[in-house]
Amino acid sequence: MKILVDPQYNPEFETRITSSTKIGPGITCAKFLGARGSRTQFEKLYAPGFFGSADRKQIARNLVLHANAMKVAIGSPLFPQHRLIVSEGIYEPNPKFETQEIPAGSEEAAKKLAKGNAGGSYGNGPDGWVARIPLYIGERPTPNSVNDLRRTGRSIVYQLIDKNGKTDPQKTFDLAVFWKDYIDYDSLILDYDTFDPSGELTCQIVLNMPEVPSTFEVSFEYNLATTYNGELQAFNELLEILPDD
Repeated sequence: MKILVDPQYNPEFETRITSSTKIGPGITCAKFLGARGSRTQFEKLYAPGFFGSADRKQIARNLVLHANAMKVAIGSPLFPQHRLIVSEGIYEPNPKFETQEIPAGSEEAAKKLAKGNAGGSYGNGPDGWVARIPLYIGERPTPNSVNDLRRTGRSIVYQLIDKNGKTDPQKTFDLAVFWKDYIDYDSLILDYDTFDPSGELTCQIVLNMPEVPSTFEVSFEYNLATTYNGELQAFNELLEILPDD
């Protein structure tokens, strides 16, 4: 399937992708950069020396599909009293490092070893010349997990907020069914939990998209799932879970 993209929102026509790059009507990349209340920047998406540079055009192309999904929901008369927000956007792994000292034998060898590792340095230690190499000890997302897909904008987590500022499980179920019928996706996960300190039932939608090439030729898998407190409740089915009275 070829996704038709309005030229003014096509990242391929941009010379540089920034947080202000428009990817849909009234929607910029900034909408998806980080979680609500803790937005990040493109420059912080990947830990230096481990994740490499972020492919901003790839991320923006993936986000175009999410912008389309948001546009469809916002334009629907079914949710006039609710706000659709990004609760978990682009994922920023914890960039923790520790320094590893490697004996090098000589200043030249230490210098060469340090130069060959990003962020490396060298010096004269108690037992001679050493190279000091940053060793990444932060999180390594499991391949194809939600956090891994969030790193490139393929997976975004949404909440539907009512006029009291709370998630609305019943309306979120309606949104999940609406999206199931009216948008394209790889997988749509209706996720319920009672992790809130109040014990109230909350709900969110995890929307996963395929990787979008520069041609915007993509295929979709249309998988469905319902989870409750992290446990699968239904596969290829949206199951409504109601709060206790």
